[in-house]
Amino acid sequence: MLAAPLLALTDQSIAFALVGWSCAHQTTMLIHLAHAAFLLAAAACTWGAFRAWQAPAVAAGAVANGAAAGASQRRFLAAIAIAAALLSTAAIAAMWLPTWMIAACIA
Repeated sequence: MLAAPLLALTDQSIAFALVGWSCAHQTTMLIHLAHAAFLLAAAACTWGAFRAWQAPAVAAGAVANGAAAGASQRRFLAAIAIAAALLSTAAIAAMWLPTWMIAACIA
């Protein structure tokens, strides 16, 4: 649930740190590679959260002793993780968009 938002923050930090190098070398390839790597990692987090949400809610015979309540809590947390991962993936894509439109060095 925390991995994807941390990936988005790390992507922003690394992309900002690479701007000086990109300006000096007149290429944005490293910034594109960083955004692509973090976008794929966030998408993998989304997929993992979705798989956790899809997991069977209660195994056969495990209904007793509050197992159903625990399963519904896990499913709810997985749904929250999906939402956080989707939002983080969208944020990374939105941070990548200006790299395509604005030059790395304006001077």
